Amino acid sequence: MKLHIVRSPADRDSHDLLEQNFRLRHRVFVEMAGWEALRRPDGRDVDAFDNGDATHLLISDSGIVVGGSRLTPLDRPNLLQTVFNGLVQGELPAHPSLGADWTRFYVHPDRREGRRRAPESAALFCAVMEYALLQGYGFLTFVSSLSMLEHGTAVGWRITPLGAPAMSDGKPIIAAWIEVSEQALHNVRRTTGMSRPLVPVFSSADPLWSDGPLLA
Repeated sequence: MKLHIVRSPADRDSHDLLEQNFRLRHRVFVEMAGWEALRRPDGRDVDAFDNGDATHLLISDSGIVVGGSRLTPLDRPNLLQTVFNGLVQGELPAHPSLGADWTRFYVHPDRREGRRRAPESAALFCAVMEYALLQGYGFLTFVSSLSMLEHGTAVGWRITPLGAPAMSDGKPIIAAWIEVSEQALHNVRRTTGMSRPLVPVFSSADPLWSDGPLLA
């Protein structure tokens, strides 16, 4: 497996990965999870936040995308504060410039069935925390099912709800924030068994698309 960090504008190779990502998201979130508001006739889950502010962390295997996540800076338009602002009843832990909104986490359906913790999921959890640290974020926000919150807690993350759960499409969802820290990275690596760094170190002058090292 390989980690890719993709931002727009994308080159030809990363554009192909993004297209796979959008179609997989539609399959996962619309066709399987039933998020009908996201349904599109072209079978691609693309919203207003898949723009130049977004960073996509994608996992591929032999060129095929098998998992993904999206991060958007909280001082830019984001899903939490634009669409799910009603879930936020508490204060953010710090200024929005110090945080990012984590959205669209998924693992390919064929890779997660029958497995308690897919390696793709473990890799994404580690990569998201590594990337957040490299970017200097102090916290990440997210909106998810209660089970996703429990999953994050299980890997040793400090997670604080931003409000009470609410019903969406017949299921309870909640907004919360995750503390970004070296300890949080240590905990998720220890829990998942992924001890090697996954995210390449790059500067603002480097290309916006880069491959991480091969995953075990």
